[in-house]
Amino acid sequence: MRVSTSLLHQRSLDLMQMQQQSLLRTQTQLATQQKLLSAADNPGDWAAAMGMDQLLAQASRYQSNAQAAQHRLSLEETALADGMDVLAHARELAIQGNSSTQSPETRAVIAQELAGLREQLLAIANRDDGQGRYLFAGARDDAAPFAWTGSAASYGGDDAPRMLPIGNARSIAVGDAGSAVFMGLRTGDGRVQVGADAANTGAMHLQQAVVRDAAAYDGSSFSLRFTGGTVEIRDAADNLLETRAYAPGSTIQFNGVELRFAGEPADGDRYRVEPSTQQDMFALLDKLAAIVDGPQDTTGARAGAQTAMQQALAELEAAQSQLSAVRTGAGLRLGAAQDAEATLSAHTVEAESALSNLRDVDIAEAASRLQRELLALQAAQASHAQIQGLSLFSYLR
Repeated sequence: MRVSTSLLHQRSLDLMQMQQQSLLRTQTQLATQQKLLSAADNPGDWAAAMGMDQLLAQASRYQSNAQAAQHRLSLEETALADGMDVLAHARELAIQGNSSTQSPETRAVIAQELAGLREQLLAIANRDDGQGRYLFAGARDDAAPFAWTGSAASYGGDDAPRMLPIGNARSIAVGDAGSAVFMGLRTGDGRVQVGADAANTGAMHLQQAVVRDAAAYDGSSFSLRFTGGTVEIRDAADNLLETRAYAPGSTIQFNGVELRFAGEPADGDRYRVEPSTQQDMFALLDKLAAIVDGPQDTTGARAGAQTAMQQALAELEAAQSQLSAVRTGAGLRLGAAQDAEATLSAHTVEAESALSNLRDVDIAEAASRLQRELLALQAAQASHAQIQGLSLFSYLR
């Protein structure tokens, strides 16, 4: 192979350029603290780093959702706890107002306080999350879900809860539909309800009414008429079905329903037994206020009020149980959101560590490499300076 002067010069220049490029790359890595400056540096690591970036971005969105879910569920749990306090206070007032020692004036005051509790519970049901989104409106959470119509509450929200994704193929409900929280209560024991005739004059009042035999209960209405030590059982059209002897305090069982009364009935006293109907918690508090404030100036009226109160207190207990169950569910979802955030945080740390191994430069190694490359460039420059003096004309002089 013939080595010419021009070839020596070109090879020397190429070598210096290679050393300069390597030095520039190392300097850039140190300045940016990134060892992957382009996909050409390491296509495999570059693709892996891009995948890590996408994973971290997705984890960040899920973490944000988990934090938002915790905020909403914490507010919901607080609201439900406040609602349970309202119902507990309503129970205390109802029992207080049902005492025979109360005067019409004190009962009126208690009734006003019960009506105030209805408004308080309505305000709780219409709480938002501080950002204009209502906690108990379901997926349609941009407007207050409840309004009082004068005898019942209307619900304008959605029956499906709002969902937030907090992981791959994992979403969490960040609220409960108000229809499932404050609506849908059943009157009476949940299957049947009992009402006293307004014309009753005796002291007998209901102590308990339950469906003992669900198979025997066909959902039909009937009434009981007490007279002369007997009880007549009549259908909804007032047709006589059966007559039985009745002793005060004894249990009456008919059509799968078990009834127990206290006190002496007067001849002609009647009680209606009907299937339960639905009501909302706000209407229940309004009903309690009406019972407490109702007339109790006669024996029959007092017995009727006690019967109505016995039913209403059972309904109030069911309302408390309903709020408690919803609160338990919200607490479980809150715990799940906290666990999801903790898991995502741990995965994020692992992914960031892996990404750092792929992308971040080792400062100590790069600084050492920079020194080596600088020495190599200086050597190449010195060599080029000597090669420049090597030519045939130098020997001919």
